[in-house]
Amino acid sequence: MQLKLLLLIFIFFISTISAVEDSPICTVDEGPLPPFPTPITYEPIVEELIANVKIRDWEYLFEMAVKDAHDSGVSEMANINNLEDYYNFLNYLVKWVPTETETGTYIYRMLVTMYFVLNQNSIILLQSPITPWRDSPYTYLSDWITGFANKMGEFLNTKESINELSLETFSTAQHYNLDAYIKEDWESFNHFFVRRFLDGTRPIDGPENPAVIVSAADSSFDGCWEINDDSVVVLKGLPWSIKQLLHDSTYGDKFAGGKFMHAFLGPYDYHRQHAPVAGTVLEAKVIPGLTYLEVVATKPPGSESPLLVPLRRVESDFKVSINATNSPGYQFSQARGLIVIKSDIGLVAVLPIGMAQVSSVVLCVNPGDKVEKGDELSYFQFGGSDYVLVFEKDSKVDVLAAPGRHYRVGEQIAIAHSTATSHDIPTPTQNPLGIYCTPRPIP
Repeated sequence: MQLKLLLLIFIFFISTISAVEDSPICTVDEGPLPPFPTPITYEPIVEELIANVKIRDWEYLFEMAVKDAHDSGVSEMANINNLEDYYNFLNYLVKWVPTETETGTYIYRMLVTMYFVLNQNSIILLQSPITPWRDSPYTYLSDWITGFANKMGEFLNTKESINELSLETFSTAQHYNLDAYIKEDWESFNHFFVRRFLDGTRPIDGPENPAVIVSAADSSFDGCWEINDDSVVVLKGLPWSIKQLLHDSTYGDKFAGGKFMHAFLGPYDYHRQHAPVAGTVLEAKVIPGLTYLEVVATKPPGSESPLLVPLRRVESDFKVSINATNSPGYQFSQARGLIVIKSDIGLVAVLPIGMAQVSSVVLCVNPGDKVEKGDELSYFQFGGSDYVLVFEKDSKVDVLAAPGRHYRVGEQIAIAHSTATSHDIPTPTQNPLGIYCTPRPIP
């Protein structure tokens, strides 16, 4: 059986961050993407791929991937007929000023087109599989995908990535609901991308009750799994080490016998993460990793042509097309943040998971910081979109969240029935600069 790219993510379009809750994905066929011009010179990151494809004798494999993607019939590939067209598309994408259409699907369509070609059988085996035993070094192509994502992120941090005309397209796009956000003079697309809700829109359940655990993000709950006494959680029949997830954290052994909880952010969700419990930050770091998006062509009922859909675990309107058979598990290899909080119920690990664009995870806290339940911990810039919570055994956490249901930041998702024995763990000196989002992106 061919190894598949295991990453489920919604990328960039996931970034749309709207106040609309549980909005369905608008997967409509809006016709072909425009032809992309042949540049006088390619951007260095694209030129690097072109050179390596030639040196490694991969041209036939890539040409086959483009042909297979084109022959699938999806409208996004209508003007990408050959490998040169795909290179031209990548060159345009890496410094594209994001704009939207009235349906709010254009960013989504641009991003999934890139990954749809990379998911074709002829080149998928050139990429690193996500397995419990996989760690660096990664294959050349997987490293290149990460590099491309970083270059996109770098551009989206510049003033050139946004202008009055591009912003206007978002104000008229469905579901963005910009009136629900704080108005600012956005200096880059990433600045716009991480805009904040107006005060009072996310009340916190049980603010004075340490047993109440709240959602760390606007997200859909995926599930909860037991961690065995060897700090291993079995997902889809495969054993995954919590130590690997926490990247050799000092506190990795503390979660033996505990619980692993996963949720993901949807296309219109608010993309900042908040503390699920109050306490003191013991550890805060960003862990580099892979960047993937698994995209398939599917023909939903009533559609005249196939559409590109990223695979997700939780069902939605198009159940047959987005039911991922190989997740969770990718979180152990993805770029991610790690924040360990010492709370009244024990240690709680919060892991925002970077998805298709690896430069997305930015932490807002440092070791020693005091956080109240609901305080901001991190945010996703260009991409993002899953998060994991890990609890100690002695916390006796009972997860109340229902799989597939959407929860807002601050809504109760679990309760602890006992306190863990983490109070003897030394507390770091508090950072005198405070906790309000000092940007610390993945290096």
